Amino acid sequence: MGVRQRVTPRLWLALVLLGVFGAAVGAQAQQTETTDQSSAAFSKAELRYLTQKKTLRYCIDPDGLPFEAIDAQGRHIGISAGYLQLFQKMLPVPLKLVPTQNRTESISYAKSKGCDFMPLLIKSPELSTDLNFTSAYLNIPTVLVTTLDKAYLNDVATLPQLPLGVRHGDGVAELYQHLNPALQLLQYQSDEQALRAVRQGILYGYIANMASVSYPMQQNNMLDLKIAGRLPGDLSLSFASRSDEPQLGRILQKMLMRLSVPQQQQIHQRWLQVHYEQGVDPQLVWQGILIVTAFGLLWLWAWVKLRRLNSALLFASNELTRLSQQDPLTGLYNRQFFEQKLPEALSLCQRQQLVLTLAMMDLDHFKKLNDEYGQGYGDACLREFSRLCRSFFQRPQDVLVRYGGEAFVLISVGTAPAVMEKLLRAFVGVIASSEINDGEHCDNCTVSIGAYCDVPTQELDVKTLLDKVTQALAQAKQQGRDQLVLLPAQSAQKNDDHTVKKNGDHSLL
Repeated sequence: MGVRQRVTPRLWLALVLLGVFGAAVGAQAQQTETTDQSSAAFSKAELRYLTQKKTLRYCIDPDGLPFEAIDAQGRHIGISAGYLQLFQKMLPVPLKLVPTQNRTESISYAKSKGCDFMPLLIKSPELSTDLNFTSAYLNIPTVLVTTLDKAYLNDVATLPQLPLGVRHGDGVAELYQHLNPALQLLQYQSDEQALRAVRQGILYGYIANMASVSYPMQQNNMLDLKIAGRLPGDLSLSFASRSDEPQLGRILQKMLMRLSVPQQQQIHQRWLQVHYEQGVDPQLVWQGILIVTAFGLLWLWAWVKLRRLNSALLFASNELTRLSQQDPLTGLYNRQFFEQKLPEALSLCQRQQLVLTLAMMDLDHFKKLNDEYGQGYGDACLREFSRLCRSFFQRPQDVLVRYGGEAFVLISVGTAPAVMEKLLRAFVGVIASSEINDGEHCDNCTVSIGAYCDVPTQELDVKTLLDKVTQALAQAKQQGRDQLVLLPAQSAQKNDDHTVKKNGDHSLL
């Protein structure tokens, strides 16, 4: 016989309390374990520094969406807020926002040690004297905004010598003044102010990053403006910390390196594709439809125009597009793709009498850096070099290849020799002034380039062309490295003039 026992209310209460207590203990243990694992990523000296600091203070641009801002409730929102939420899980100390009135005041606070770091800032020689920068973790395309009647442009050399606006403090003015000294650049404190100047005819166009201009254009119904082309010089954003406490810079770099690609993509997709709505208003719905329709018609008009201009130059087949042969470390095309693409580019330029550029780029003393700092630092060098390559050579007619080891190749069609020479020399200077930081080591790297930039003769073959460029690269190495050696052009000046007239979007992909 079995004995049936009754469960009394007191027994039920005891069981519930026991379950709640067990869950609380388990959660606390899990939280402690997570903190211990995060803290293990820092050295003893770094943990001692954080313990002494007790709190890390930071400043932001209070009105800089979608990158960062302070909302009506005083909360930090935007892309940088997403990164700091992940950082807070790794840190044993709290992060504290220091409110400011504007971006300029935030930079002033950071310089005067009123806050310990800023999560989103563009590295420049002026700021580098007072702040330490991590590697760039966010790159936004730079575009030209004009009224609808202006032509599409994608080359600095073709920008008109008319007033162009840039954002104050972004470093864009310095870059474009160097690439084209004849440009008339006027600096503005806000994107909205500059866009109004474009609409009023004060400016021919406004050079800025895609994310910062899309929001005010949509919110203010600026249907008479358009994106008239993508330009070199992507906006590269980094963490900036006070220079008198270098431990903080190393800690920020370490946390940045620990973030996975999916984590960063989730943050970017949320804010770079966000839609701001104010309830269901039929008028706003129709305005949205008009905006989408207007941009769709503009895109269709541009597509038809480019297709008519370049129909004779389209040679890339669907099979080559599907190949997508990329180097896994850098994301650039690999040597197998290069060996297929170079003969096609050479043949195209010989038929159409276009300028062909083939530039062989090799990182100087790479083996020494790799042996001294380790393979991890060497990989960081190759990734950072590839990122800078993509930011400089990003037009449809530019193809970037990792040729092997520390050697890279640029193939470009239709760019005038004078423009390409200026770009390559500027690129050598940018590499020399860039620091490679993997969280443990920081050093500079230089590049030597041997380049051919000319209308190829009918007798020129691939092997001879490669031999010429390889010899030019060897000459650059023998002359002291950190320089460009450009093979002398065999074509006359009339060929350059003819090429410039026919220059267009000669896409190689």
